[in-house]
Amino acid sequence: MAVNIDTVYQRVLAIANKEQRGFVSPQEFNLFANQAQMNIFEQYFYDYNLYNRVPGNQTEYADMIPLLEEKISIFKKRHQAVTMVNQYGDGSLPSDVYRLGTVIRYGLTGVEDSNASEAERITEEDLIYLNRSPLTKPNKIRPVFIRKDNLSIKLYPYSGTSTGDQSKTASVFIKLVVAAGGLSNSSTSVTLPDANNSDGFNNLQYVERGQLVTGAGINAGTTVSAISGTTLTLSKATTNSAQNSGDVELTFASDDVKCNYVRTPITVNWAYTNINGTPLYNSGSSINFELHKSEETNLVIKILQLAGISIGDQGLYQIAAQEDIKKTQQEKQ
Repeated sequence: MAVNIDTVYQRVLAIANKEQRGFVSPQEFNLFANQAQMNIFEQYFYDYNLYNRVPGNQTEYADMIPLLEEKISIFKKRHQAVTMVNQYGDGSLPSDVYRLGTVIRYGLTGVEDSNASEAERITEEDLIYLNRSPLTKPNKIRPVFIRKDNLSIKLYPYSGTSTGDQSKTASVFIKLVVAAGGLSNSSTSVTLPDANNSDGFNNLQYVERGQLVTGAGINAGTTVSAISGTTLTLSKATTNSAQNSGDVELTFASDDVKCNYVRTPITVNWAYTNINGTPLYNSGSSINFELHKSEETNLVIKILQLAGISIGDQGLYQIAAQEDIKKTQQEKQ
C-alpha cells in the first residue's frame, strides 16, 4: 500500500534533469519528500470537511468521503493508553498523536459499577459553566476532558475533586497517605484519617470495592473488599512488617483510560551507499512513504514544486504548480 520512495525519486530526477534543469541531491530530496508528505496528509482533513458539506454520490469507488477515510485509516490508532500521571486528572497522550479522536474511561475489572464512558472534549470556559449545576457537573458516568497541549489532557472528575457523592466519583488515579499506626502487621484493615489524606478531604470516596492496592506492607494482588468510614478492609492481610512508624503512601488501581487518534506519518528517507562519488539506492535502510498508493503522482508534483524553488528554475515550478492545480480541480469539481 505504501509508495516506494525510490520510484518517486527516480521520477523527480527524470523530470528535473530534462533539458539540464538541475540535479536534486538525496539530502534535498529527503527534505522535499517529507514536506510534500505532510502537505498532502494535512490536506486530507480540510478535504474531509469540504466533502462532508456536500451530498455523497453513493457510488462504490467514487464517493470522496469513503476514499478519504481509506487514506486516513492508514494512520489511525485505536485503544491506545493514556498515562494518568497523578491524582489530579493529568494524562499523557502517546507521542505520535497528530489528531486526537475519542477518549474513553474504561471500567476496572472486578470493581463495582465501573463501566466504560466516553469523555466529552470541552474547553476551560465550558467547565466553568458545567460546574455551576449538579445536573451538568462532570461525573463518573459522564466524564469530560480538556486538551492541555499537544501531548496532554486533563480528565474530570478526578480523585482530587470532591463531589460529596460516591456515585458520581471517578477513581482516575488515587494515592492516599496512611499516617503512623494506620497499618498493622498481618491485618486486613487500613485506617486512613481525613487529616492525613494528601488532598485534605476524605479521598475514600474515590476508592471502590475491587480496586487493586499497592504500597509498602501490602501483599501482591491485594484488592479492596469493603469500605467503612475511613477504614478499608483488604482482601489479603498485610505483611509481617507492615506496621508503619511514619507516613506510607498507598496507590489504588487507576482507571483504564484510552484514546483513538490519527498518528503522525513517519519520516521518509531515501538511503544510499556512496560508490565512487555516486549515490546508489539502499533499499534496506530506506523508509518509504506511508501515504496511499494513489498519492504517488501527487508526491512527484509537490516535490518538483519544491525542487523548482530550490534550484531556481521558475519553469519547473510553474509546470509542477499547473499540474497540481489541474489535479485539484479534477478532484473537486
